[in-house]
Amino acid sequence: MPRYLNENDIEKTLEQIFDIPDDGSEDGFESDEAEEFNVNTIQRLLESDDDSSNLLQNSPAHLNSTPNNSSESGTSTIALCSQLDNSQPEEPLIVQSSSPLEQELTDESECEDESWGKDFWTSRPDPGEFDKVTIKPRYLLNRRARPVAHFKKFFSDEVFNLIVTQTNLYAEQQNIKNWQPVDKQEISAFLGILIIMGYHILPHIDLYWSSDPGFRVNEIAEVMPVKRFKKILEALHLNDNSQQPSREDVNFDKLYKIRPLISLLSQLFQNNASNSSSQSIDESMILFKGRSSLKQYMPLKPIKRGYKVWCCCDSSTGYLYNYEIYTGKTGQGTEEGLGANVVKKLSSKLAQEDFKTHVTFDNFFCDFSLMQYLYEKNIYATGTVRRNRAILPNIIKNNTNRNGRNKSLKLKKGEFKWRTKQDVAFTVWQDTKEVLLLTTAFHPKVEVTSVQRTQKNGTREAVHCPRVVKEYTKRMGGVDRFDQVKGRYAVGRRSKRWWLRIFYFLMDASLTNSFILYSLTSRVENLEFRVAVARGLIGGYSSRKRRSSLPTYICKKSRIACPELYQKSVNAVPEELRFVNVGDHMPAELETYRRCKLCSTKVKDKRSKIKCSKCNVPLCITPCFAQFHRK
Repeated sequence: MPRYLNENDIEKTLEQIFDIPDDGSEDGFESDEAEEFNVNTIQRLLESDDDSSNLLQNSPAHLNSTPNNSSESGTSTIALCSQLDNSQPEEPLIVQSSSPLEQELTDESECEDESWGKDFWTSRPDPGEFDKVTIKPRYLLNRRARPVAHFKKFFSDEVFNLIVTQTNLYAEQQNIKNWQPVDKQEISAFLGILIIMGYHILPHIDLYWSSDPGFRVNEIAEVMPVKRFKKILEALHLNDNSQQPSREDVNFDKLYKIRPLISLLSQLFQNNASNSSSQSIDESMILFKGRSSLKQYMPLKPIKRGYKVWCCCDSSTGYLYNYEIYTGKTGQGTEEGLGANVVKKLSSKLAQEDFKTHVTFDNFFCDFSLMQYLYEKNIYATGTVRRNRAILPNIIKNNTNRNGRNKSLKLKKGEFKWRTKQDVAFTVWQDTKEVLLLTTAFHPKVEVTSVQRTQKNGTREAVHCPRVVKEYTKRMGGVDRFDQVKGRYAVGRRSKRWWLRIFYFLMDASLTNSFILYSLTSRVENLEFRVAVARGLIGGYSSRKRRSSLPTYICKKSRIACPELYQKSVNAVPEELRFVNVGDHMPAELETYRRCKLCSTKVKDKRSKIKCSKCNVPLCITPCFAQFHRK
């Protein structure tokens, strides 16, 4: 709605412009310059904010007259004010805007906001400049290299050696019973099993080695026994506990137990891929519901409880360049400048590039000082901003009700207002709610575009918006893409050890980054990639002394009623196979003599060269064959 200028507004504004003394003296005014300046200032004051040529409606013709001597200048000024007040008292002057999307502001406090204006930037890169430089791997591999080769560029030999050394050291320090030292090959197979458990999910670890074919996973069970897997999981460590500083020490690190792996992978993530020209910074969450001083509560996140990780990702692919795990407040009260410090640290490498770079972040990080700092470092930035941030235009700062609470600007959907200060542009755009943005890359007046919105009746409607809104939406989703790819077939399992969840996160991040780089040259699904990596890590390794020739559902578990007595092994052949269609169970000949699965015991060894063709177990032809298939 246009705002009417009443008599008091015009008189007060003219007094501020001309600064007429209270005694009515007119000394010091030069008639020609003063009169010309007065008219231009009034016109600029009453022009529309979009710098159009619309002037006052019903402008009086006598405004063009200019007095010839200084003695008349003061009189003409007052006369001008009187004529403006009395020309058309029933129809006050109206300020109009040439654009239906951009509403003019005429509030006195807004006009006095001298630090924020409506300047056009002289030079800014085209938005397409931020899409020219895409992510590329820095390491050289054959085009036909297997997925496991890409994964080992992140989980390198240095990482494997760290795990082997610290795991054996911890087992020795804790004097774990019946411990056999691990080597690089066994740790590789162990990690392969963890990856398989990520896409083949069962409620309990023991079920992967179950005798029931509905649960058992041969690719896991044939690699190592369940007891060995649990032993390695129990001893798994990444740092020497004996060297950990005390809490009173100035060098105390809350992430000491996993710090070596965090540092190694952070460096590898940055070294293995070239920087793209568009990146985004946001927070990611690692699920953890146990007890830990690092745990954060984020009620609006899909993962509400866990560890908070600051992530810097490629905007288009989601590749994780850099990250930092939040360890909590360092002192009492709120942490001033936390978000800005995170952005400065994670985006520091972009300042070294010789091409135009852009970083996007949300209102947790964004403020005017940060935008100006990044621009001085040759990093363009765009972000949403909160109303209570310092150094914002008066259109937001002074828009409060009697209780001091923020109130809406009452814009219609698709309308927006903007201001600029130095190298930063501020935009408020009305969608379902007001959206506030700061940017150093996209001037809000350069191009007006539109976004699609779904109405209550299901139809799609185009809503007008400035270019900065569309660019922000396009470039902000990098961390969300990373979380989406990482969350599918994730390695993580429940654990009471707080740092183990972070280890799983780092392993998933390595799998995600290697998958993104591999998919640049090969079309493959995330699941297929993880299956190939798991099998590549396991290779032909098996810690079993002798692979069983029995069916996968056969298990040798001794159930002893009394310690002094032996009891035969019980074969867990499913009843639906053992007792159904018994007439189809025919004897078949074996190549060698094998222990009878019904009557053979450690005390009395009975062997047979006959087996059941359906159950695939050795049995004496008489009487065991018939008894085995009878309930």
